[in-house]
Amino acid sequence: MKGKEGVWEEIVRENQLQPTKLEEVGAGWFTDIILSGAAFLDSMNKSKEHGFFGFRNSKNSFITWIDKMKAYKVVP
Repeated sequence: MKGKEGVWEEIVRENQLQPTKLEEVGAGWFTDIILSGAAFLDSMNKSKEHGFFGFRNSKNSFITWIDKMKAYKVVP
């Protein structure tokens, strides 16, 4: 996302969104890691060994947060 700040400013302007900076709404480094497969998680065993037994459906969680960001006019 480096160098795309101007593109985001145009998206904000065209969609009448809340004024935000690109780095405030997304972390390109995180997306790069997740989509590259370098940080692929295939087991929750380690988390459970450390007492984390709750879980959330990732897809539903993403949809919920994206919908909230749309409602607050942070993303189109």
